[in-house]
Amino acid sequence: MKLALAPIQGMTIAHYRNLYADIFGSIDKYYAPFIATTNPIKASTSLFRDILPESNSSTINIVPQLLSNNGSDFRSFASTIVNMGYKEINWNIGCPYPMVTKKKKGSGILPYPDMIKEFLDEVCLDKSYNLTVKMRLGLNNLDEGIKAIELLNDYPLKGVIIHGRTGIQKYEGSVDLDSFEVLYSSCKHEITYNGDIFSYADFKNISERFPTINNFMLGRGALRDPFLASTIKGISIPTVEKIVKLRDFHDGIYKHYKNILSGDKHLCDKMKEFWMYMSFHIDPSGKFIKKVKKCRTNKAYLDITNQIFDSMLKELYLTR
Repeated sequence: MKLALAPIQGMTIAHYRNLYADIFGSIDKYYAPFIATTNPIKASTSLFRDILPESNSSTINIVPQLLSNNGSDFRSFASTIVNMGYKEINWNIGCPYPMVTKKKKGSGILPYPDMIKEFLDEVCLDKSYNLTVKMRLGLNNLDEGIKAIELLNDYPLKGVIIHGRTGIQKYEGSVDLDSFEVLYSSCKHEITYNGDIFSYADFKNISERFPTINNFMLGRGALRDPFLASTIKGISIPTVEKIVKLRDFHDGIYKHYKNILSGDKHLCDKMKEFWMYMSFHIDPSGKFIKKVKKCRTNKAYLDITNQIFDSMLKELYLTR
């Protein structure tokens, strides 16, 4: 069984991935947030900053991801990425956000099988790397996903990651496991399941329903609970050690953004994004997160976060 961390724009950047791997471990593959292809002539080197080898730990498996509907542009970007030493590139046809889908990119390309075929005819001429695909059930409905899978079956892909929602759902509602099963059953490539694994119970339910699936991608669940992957792999971590790891992770993220962002407001706003996920695990009552949201200065922010971690340790010792 292999576990992957999903690419989440604005969050799972290189520093986050490196720190996550070092502190929590148990993830086998980290997918980098997508790079949107452009005309290669207009492409800036800054587009590739997040996947530069010097920015990423050599001890973890990173997979770059491209968002594109133009095979020629994709190949040009892929050539740059291959020259960095990467052996796998992921094609994102799953992004659900309207600013992307209205351009017929991400899950917005799923209603257009002719575009998918034309794209893959061009991209699959290049044998210098392994191509994988991350997709949704469809943009609007399952029929779109079925037609896409039928096309994908005709190309030499190394795997397909399927998120169990349509694009128009974004992240609302629940995953549709019946529809996922339809695509899974008809796909000739190795499948990775993705969608709504927030706990070990979620993982157990899905793995028992699909016992032949050996690859699972964790997204929001792994950001909310960084110990989810180790729990799934049967690794037990003492509570005190967990609190220390969480604090080290928070401090590492904070220091990184403090070094690259200017002004208290920018830093506080960025750390509020961090707490949007972590508060589910660290502050389930919401007692502290309300205070975090009101912070406007670094001092106020650190005062509150120190209270959070100190409170966790105090509560642990009082219950012993």
